[in-house]
Amino acid sequence: MLEKALYGGRQYWSWIAFLFVVIGVGTIFYLRQYSEGLAITGLSRDITWGFYIAQFTFLVGVAASAVMVVLPYYLHNYKAFGKMTILGEFVAISAVIMCMMFIFVDMGQPTRILNVFLHPTPHSMMFWDTVALGGYLALNFVISHVTLHSERKQVPPPKWIRPIIVLSIPWAVSIHTVTAFLYAGLAARPFWMTAILAPRFLASAFASGPALLIILALILRKFTKFDAGKEAISKLA
Repeated sequence: MLEKALYGGRQYWSWIAFLFVVIGVGTIFYLRQYSEGLAITGLSRDITWGFYIAQFTFLVGVAASAVMVVLPYYLHNYKAFGKMTILGEFVAISAVIMCMMFIFVDMGQPTRILNVFLHPTPHSMMFWDTVALGGYLALNFVISHVTLHSERKQVPPPKWIRPIIVLSIPWAVSIHTVTAFLYAGLAARPFWMTAILAPRFLASAFASGPALLIILALILRKFTKFDAGKEAISKLA
C-alpha cells in the first residue's frame, strides 16, 4: 500500500523535500524546547494552553469527522462516498498521528508520556485520551488497509471488517468527547467547566472536518488523477 510513495515526478519530490525541511525546522525547535523547557513557548501557570493544544483540538475534530463519510457509505450503502471514504480514513490517520505528536511536545519531557503507560490509572483523563487516540488510530489503519485493498481489486470488503467499521463510529465520537472531558476537568479553568463542551466540540468537528475534506478532494481532483466524485463532494457539503 505504501510502495506508491516511492514513485513520483519532480513536483512530488519537491513537495516531499519541502515537508522534510518543515519537519527538520520543527525538530530543531523541539530540541531547543527539550533543553530549555516549555518556558520558551510562552506558556506559564497562567497561560497553560497555546499553539500545541489548539492544534490538538482542531486535529481531533478533523480525525473524528471521518465518521461523516464512513457512516453513510457502510451503514446506508451510499456508494457515491466510496473514494471519499478512503480519503477520509487516511486524513483521519494523519490527523490522529499529528494529535499524538502535539500532545507529546506539549507534555514537555518525553518521560511524562512514558509515565502514562508505565503507571496507567482509570482516574487519569490523559490515560483515557491515549487509549481513545491509540485505539482510533489502530481502527482506521486496519479499515483503510482492507478497504483500499478491496477497492484496488474491485471486490467488496470482507464481512469481518464490518464490525470494526461499526465500532469506529462511536469511537470517533469518543476521541473528541474525551478531549472535552480533559479540558473540563481542570477546576482552575472555570471557563471550560461546562457540560456542553463535548457536544460543542463534536458540532464544530462535524463542520470543520468535512470542510477540510472537501478542500482536499478539490485539490486532488485538480492536480492528480484521484477524483472523489462531484456527487460525493456536493452531498458532503
